[in-house]
Amino acid sequence: MNPEKRLWPYWVSALAGLLICLLIAKISGRREAWDSPLYFTAGIPLLCVVMAVVAYQAPQRVWRWVLAMASGQALAMAVTGSSLTLWPLALIAMTVLSLPQWIVARLAARFSAGRDGPPPA
Repeated sequence: MNPEKRLWPYWVSALAGLLICLLIAKISGRREAWDSPLYFTAGIPLLCVVMAVVAYQAPQRVWRWVLAMASGQALAMAVTGSSLTLWPLALIAMTVLSLPQWIVARLAARFSAGRDGPPPA
């Protein structure tokens, strides 16, 4: 498999996390996306849809795609000028806020594995 095919899930996941968070912050006028109710009503569901597509197409070790998505969201936080003094707390919060994406990724990977053969490792 060529490197481009192996890297696309990382890029799609990270860019989705970054762009969705930046867009929500911009629309809501908040410094951080999760300060807005829009993050919970639209952002997390959109992130879950992206994660479902990525994990369905690349069902092996889906935790990597979730981590890339969380990294994109963390980058959005850094780009918007958030205080880095709360960085450890933000990492804990990002872990909790990434649980829905992880659950969706696991489910999508199972559905993908069901159509192609044995479940992914």
